[in-house]
Amino acid sequence: MKDLDYFQMRALFYTREINNTASFKLKELEEIWFCNKKNAKIKVRKFETEGKYEYKPGKGRGNPSQLIFTKPLQEEIKMIINENIKRDHLEDAFQLLQLPIPKSWVLDLTKEIQKKFGYQSNHSKDVLRLMMLKRIVTLDPLQCSINFEEYLIRHLGSTLVTFDQKSETIQPHLAHHWNVEDDNKTWTFHLRKGVHFHHQRTLNSEDVKYTFERTKESPYSKQWLLANIEKIECLSPYTVRFHLLQANPLFLRYISATSLSILPKDEPFDENKWIGTGPFQLKKRTDNVIVLEAFDLYFLERPFIDEIEFYLISNETKDVMTIQIRGEQSDETSVNKVDKLNGVRFLAINFNKPSIVHNHSFRAALYHLLDMKKMWKDNGYDHLVEASSYFPWNSIQTESKNRGHVKSLVEQSGYQGETLTVYTKNIDAEKAEWFVKEAATEGIQLQCKVFEMDDFYSPLLDQKADLLFASEVSSYDYHLSFIEALYNKTNLFQRFISKKHLIYIEDCLSKMKYEPEHHKREYWMDQIEQYLREQHLILYLYHPHIHRTFNHTIQDTEFEALGYDDFRKAWIDMRD
Repeated sequence: MKDLDYFQMRALFYTREINNTASFKLKELEEIWFCNKKNAKIKVRKFETEGKYEYKPGKGRGNPSQLIFTKPLQEEIKMIINENIKRDHLEDAFQLLQLPIPKSWVLDLTKEIQKKFGYQSNHSKDVLRLMMLKRIVTLDPLQCSINFEEYLIRHLGSTLVTFDQKSETIQPHLAHHWNVEDDNKTWTFHLRKGVHFHHQRTLNSEDVKYTFERTKESPYSKQWLLANIEKIECLSPYTVRFHLLQANPLFLRYISATSLSILPKDEPFDENKWIGTGPFQLKKRTDNVIVLEAFDLYFLERPFIDEIEFYLISNETKDVMTIQIRGEQSDETSVNKVDKLNGVRFLAINFNKPSIVHNHSFRAALYHLLDMKKMWKDNGYDHLVEASSYFPWNSIQTESKNRGHVKSLVEQSGYQGETLTVYTKNIDAEKAEWFVKEAATEGIQLQCKVFEMDDFYSPLLDQKADLLFASEVSSYDYHLSFIEALYNKTNLFQRFISKKHLIYIEDCLSKMKYEPEHHKREYWMDQIEQYLREQHLILYLYHPHIHRTFNHTIQDTEFEALGYDDFRKAWIDMRD
């Protein structure tokens, strides 16, 4: 955006403005503009020549300078946002809305902004505009652990096979047929011909080998999926064979994982270009917008929607505008649904930072303190499904919570009143604040800190957090999702649970991950969850619901397992 630097400066100064005049020091501008003193002065002079203000440099060393602005900030902000809306420059408008300014300033623009979302048509293409509350951190299949990132990759890439949740069967995809020999140790896949990547070249077996070797050799989180592969052979341009070290009857389910979407060998991976074989290709990616465009050469049915645009908005902006993340404001033209997610929200406990949380009695006290029924009642929530398991259908309270146990358990732990830090995302901030207040009534001192999704992969959380509100959502294959959640090195289970406790968990996983019988896999899952509960290694909270609002003209959209709408087969009914 052309004048973003100017508005960043004004947003920084507006609380100190008196009669459109603000005092400042150049050091402040160097920090928000990420530049040196010389360049900061150049920018200040530039905006002055454009008539935005009068600049009065400070006299003498250390004295503040002054800016006398031509117009009030509210007037300028409203004018430029309105102009961007009329020109359909929504990315620029939302960049301004993310500035630290009162969101009430744009209340009268709400309806105009709403009109720009949902279904849009310019007669040559159908466009669906949606909002996202989470900034995209990575679209690298090897690193992503956030549901929305995986959701986007599912639209951009394709795997060799897919898992059908309803029938619990494997379906052909990039591979149209396969053979298994040597008691589930040798797997041969026959690829479709004429499958195009987004850069127009057709798929061959070398691309499959490259993708799997890239994953196998990666230091990141998905390596466990392929640790059992001994060798990959390209028998022909359309035939690839995998030799395993150990028989794995679940190998097909492993390779259906989104993280194994096939990439082209001839193009170094670039997550800002993202070349795959999926139904959509990445048209644009910035910090504030993601645009997916239908891929005309997709090997299956081309999507009916031509473009899907996702715009990043802040939680504050969403609340003021009363626009839900799925698109339009609820009205007579919208369809509202509440869907249950196959996942769980929980309190993660960091064993890798020294603190009282290492004490079992203290963790038990937190367990009894976190009464979900009371939290729901105190905060006026509905649709409570209290959790004692990763999955809703397994959540049966094995032990009733008793607030009366908290004080004695805290005393047993030897807690000395030290302050613990609870990290949370914005979406859970209200629940975290409730937790802090409830803990204080029992003499437990907590402080709450909000983190951004950009920080999720950084070591900051591992070093600073004692406790953290987190969530996990299952994909279509919930057995694979359970294993992935516990093995993935970027997930909180591996990062927070102690090595001592992980020994038992990984021993159970080693038995589960190659087990062909469904009920036996369930047995090992139950053993792991029982251990998590008994040791209070995490504290299960509740199973989330998601409220979805979308225009009634959008047909055949499906609610997919990760908690988002699958638009690969959706279409627009314009008969009305």
